[in-house]
Amino acid sequence: MTASPAPATDAPPPGRLARLVKKIWWLHSFFALAFGVGVMLFARHGLAYADKLLMVLFLSWLLMFVALRFIVGPANRSDDEKLLKKGVRLGTNYVIKQLYQQMFFFLVPLYGASATWSLSSWNWWMAPVLLVCAVVSTMDLVFDNVIMERRWLASAMYGLAMFGVLNVVLPLVFGVTHKDGLFLASLATPPAVALLTFSARAVLTPTGLVATALATGGLFAAVYYGRRAIPPAPLAMSETAVGHGTRGSEECLPPSKHVLRRNRLDGLRCGSLLVEPGGLKEGVVHVWRHRGRSVRIEPARLPCDGDGAVFVSELPMAALPADPEGVWSCITETRGGQLVGARRFVVVGADGQASPAAVDAGRGGESLDGGVARDGGAAALDAGGPALDAGGAAHDASAADDAGAPTLDAP
Repeated sequence: MTASPAPATDAPPPGRLARLVKKIWWLHSFFALAFGVGVMLFARHGLAYADKLLMVLFLSWLLMFVALRFIVGPANRSDDEKLLKKGVRLGTNYVIKQLYQQMFFFLVPLYGASATWSLSSWNWWMAPVLLVCAVVSTMDLVFDNVIMERRWLASAMYGLAMFGVLNVVLPLVFGVTHKDGLFLASLATPPAVALLTFSARAVLTPTGLVATALATGGLFAAVYYGRRAIPPAPLAMSETAVGHGTRGSEECLPPSKHVLRRNRLDGLRCGSLLVEPGGLKEGVVHVWRHRGRSVRIEPARLPCDGDGAVFVSELPMAALPADPEGVWSCITETRGGQLVGARRFVVVGADGQASPAAVDAGRGGESLDGGVARDGGAAALDAGGPALDAGGAAHDASAADDAGAPTLDAP
């Protein structure tokens, strides 16, 4: 009686060369991550070449368009393909990975510096998402076997990078405001992603055109109504302060105070030091908030030394409420309605003691953005839609007020 044949075994384990190649790819991933950190350190210097970045973005889209149709992905792979085609696919994947990595790592510090880091402010979300995409793009095995094998996923990641780059470079290249640059980015991204995800023939059919138009309109509407959740990168507020009393002859930012007595609020003023490569592209507004009431003042720009621009607004005594005690916020936002940053301070009694209401209102805490004090609840207070002026009429919160003329908002 002969022995029965042994059952078929699984595929043999990978050889030594295959295991070595896999380890080399992981080592290359660590190198790519280190290189990406270097890109983050010098990202702001790269904005001097914003026009060239825009051209690279267009060329990268063309490369993605060709690669997803003719080179990479399961539809362009066969069991009997020649070594040359495999080499072309490997090289194309490598170039695309480099484009993804550099775009994402380039954007992370720009959006991180422009964001307001507070759980009550929703404009910080882009920096962590961009960082996750940047790290994933350095993981060669994940990028090659997961992302590039799924056209919709590769297109979505590229769409996020494209939106982020356009939002940054359009104001720098064409001098448009951050609001207009944001709107243009929202209009350009959906058609570009649609052409990467689907065939051009499918996109250009009546159904495809309608779907693309709806997607474009949806993103534009989301950006229009939710622009406070998107930082105006690369505009950043590097310093802010609230002070009071007589102005010094050489004063730019007021002396910083976090606690003020209610009987010493004369000359109460808020200052913002703003930095943007190539100069500011849009004016800013200071919104003073206290217990649901707000005063909008267009600050004056002071002639101070240095690369940044200093804006200071003074809250008139007539605009102070009868009971000024409690938590205050001086919010800096663009005229287009995007949050730049905020400064929180507390007004206490004449004896230096905080009232119970002030203590309760201050329990939300204070967040920090690069060492700059930020308001933990200002964005939440400011997200209630159109404000009401003193007469009860609605007005656009993003409209510029007359220079130096405060607008009182009803509680």
